[in-house]
Amino acid sequence: MRIKNSSLNCKSRFNEMFGDPVLNEMGWEKHRLSKLTLKIGSGATPRGGRESYVNEGIALIRSMNVYDGKFMFKDLAYLTNIQAEKLNNVIVESDDVLLNITGASVSRCCIVPQNILPARVNQHVSIIRCKKHLLSPIFLNQLLITSEFKSLLLKIGESSGATRQAITKNQIEELYVPLPPLSLQNEFADFVAQVDKSQFACGIVIKLWRNSLNSSII
Repeated sequence: MRIKNSSLNCKSRFNEMFGDPVLNEMGWEKHRLSKLTLKIGSGATPRGGRESYVNEGIALIRSMNVYDGKFMFKDLAYLTNIQAEKLNNVIVESDDVLLNITGASVSRCCIVPQNILPARVNQHVSIIRCKKHLLSPIFLNQLLITSEFKSLLLKIGESSGATRQAITKNQIEELYVPLPPLSLQNEFADFVAQVDKSQFACGIVIKLWRNSLNSSII
């Protein structure tokens, strides 16, 4: 419930500050995503697939780890250094935006958590690395998970006519996104950070309360 409320707060604040990112009623300048990013690209699955994964090492981010606005650590795979070296073209960096680009989870999007780095992505997940002097990763992530922009991404994913939805690197690069002033983007990012801190603090309080309750029962 706390996560849902936090997501609603962020969504409401985004809409209030920036409006519908597809209709762009506020008249922000729009730019191709390729002009606002340092890198857009996906990786590959190591030879041997699932059976080649190890218990610890370099994290391999797969589509099952990427949800809208949150990263799921369950079933996170790991690679050896040798396997990871073959994916050095998709080294994940701090604040990278992760976008699922194939299958049923196409268009799901989140920011990579700092504590799983170093990491790579497989062929079902694209890295989007912002030019931070132009585009805030937090702003971009929230933009991509709005219902309006998600509908656009899903249409793109279905446009190939293939049975499996897919978004190509070129299609991501050609996305036009509204670009409000960086000061406004950063103001929104600060709001999201405060929401996250409040959610974390509430989680600690509830955990302590539950531990106290269990102790009193015992």
